[in-house]
Amino acid sequence: MMQRFALLPSVVLVLAAVTLSACETTVDPFVEDDRFFTVFGYLDTATDLQAVRVIALGRVIGSTSGEIDASVSSTELETGVTTEWYPELITFADSSVGSVFRGPFRPIPGYSYRFDVVRSDGASATATTTIPVATYITVDEPIVAIADAFQRVFWSDISFRPFRLEVWYRFMGVSPSDPFLNAVIVYDNTVYGAPKDGGWEALVRLTDDRLKVTQALNVSEDAGLTLLGVGARLTMSDDQWRPPGGIFEKEVLVQPGTFSNVDGGFGFLGSVNQFAAEWTLSPEITTRIGYTVPGAPVD
Repeated sequence: MMQRFALLPSVVLVLAAVTLSACETTVDPFVEDDRFFTVFGYLDTATDLQAVRVIALGRVIGSTSGEIDASVSSTELETGVTTEWYPELITFADSSVGSVFRGPFRPIPGYSYRFDVVRSDGASATATTTIPVATYITVDEPIVAIADAFQRVFWSDISFRPFRLEVWYRFMGVSPSDPFLNAVIVYDNTVYGAPKDGGWEALVRLTDDRLKVTQALNVSEDAGLTLLGVGARLTMSDDQWRPPGGIFEKEVLVQPGTFSNVDGGFGFLGSVNQFAAEWTLSPEITTRIGYTVPGAPVD
């Protein structure tokens, strides 16, 4: 089966670009080396179907078929449970074709997983990652400043910049039988928070987010949305996923072996976990930021 595929976090996209730029050539500098595969990707607690990119290091690299000679598995080290991964032939956004292996399981926070890639002649590469554990989350009462309202959210025990911060707003459907409407907003690097007291603090911008909410739901700005709750989700990488200097610079990462945890290969296998909290707002704050309170009469 061939389908389109995109690795979600921008960091993984950088690693993909680095790997491809370093390896897609008909001259193989690794033939006499003991490196056999490049691996990049991550295990994610938010899904029960994992995806990791695997590239074979051979004499002719960048084969148009995209298929590679490899069997892939992962082992949960605490229990010994092994999962066999299956390949999918993927067309990427740049029209290149390659193999992405998928593992049907959901990793457990705090557990460690060994990822093994084995060629038919026994040549192999392996990497191990430990899933980040949940942190303590504190949500302050809303703060009103003139025309704006916002809330501070704090995640404890965060020692590195998070992967991503998302805020969601959950609304009632058009009728009671309709499903909830969820508007998810990704906060960019300029507003998604800063380190504080050994953790990470972010401001949920209740007023400023309204325009983005209407855009996400494709409704007009005067739509009578009934707000049920607000949530924030921080995606955190594992402790190994720390590039040199704390910055994911392509010029640094392109150097083979500079940033890798793969034995018998290149690249990086990491893991991420989502630390989420959801809460409700008072009727006063709900109406102040432009939404309808559940149960309120409709004009």
